[in-house]
Amino acid sequence: MERATIWCIGNPLMSDDGAGPALFRRLAGSLPAGIKAIDCETTPENWLAPLRKHPPRTLVVVDAAEMGTEPGAIRRIPLAMTEEVHFSAHGLPLSLLLHPFQDTVEIVVLGIQPKRRGLGTELSPEVRSAVETVADAITECLWENFLPYQENFSPR
Repeated sequence: MERATIWCIGNPLMSDDGAGPALFRRLAGSLPAGIKAIDCETTPENWLAPLRKHPPRTLVVVDAAEMGTEPGAIRRIPLAMTEEVHFSAHGLPLSLLLHPFQDTVEIVVLGIQPKRRGLGTELSPEVRSAVETVADAITECLWENFLPYQENFSPR
């Protein structure tokens, strides 16, 4: 059994939404034994069958996420709260995709707050820095160290 699988999700042609694929490129060749990265791009559902066939102990999902925080912020999002956060790169909610696995696989969702979206292949400096931070954490297996996401409950 793999120790961890990293799903890198995003659209590399939509500026900061390409954080996941950028992370995949950054991790290439630098992962410790037992950790595998997958470039899911915009179709994480294509990776459900391999996940079912060879489940890791931990699945770490990394994607750009609109969380209402400062650009480049990284948050650990509980699977149950992923419906409250906007992930634009894929159509199906992560909670729907991954619900069948939550009793057998530890699922960690890391969101990176984008600064800009729209056509382009370059990441903003804030998101590029966040990708480096996430890459370093993954190579050290420290994905649990990120702050948890909390919906903004301030009065409106």
